[in-house]
Amino acid sequence: MVKKAIAQIVGKRISAVVVKEGHAPDWQLFLVFDDDSSYEIYGRGGLATASGVDLGGIEAVRRYFQETHKIIFEVVLDDPETEAADVN
Repeated sequence: MVKKAIAQIVGKRISAVVVKEGHAPDWQLFLVFDDDSSYEIYGRGGLATASGVDLGGIEAVRRYFQETHKIIFEVVLDDPETEAADVN
């Protein structure tokens, strides 16, 4: 079930997208916004969403669950090194 907190992202400008896979949850998709906040959508067989927008930006998202999850895709707005690049 999608939580109502997803409404907090309306009107925000996405500056990066990060996808991670690992163990519990199986996968995570982070929308990173230009105000250094992010929103996580994650799944374990189904779709779930976070309870709200988190502060911290792209670096916080990269560190989140880094011991158990690896980034399988990342694209950052205005960063030619990561735009449309797979960062396995």
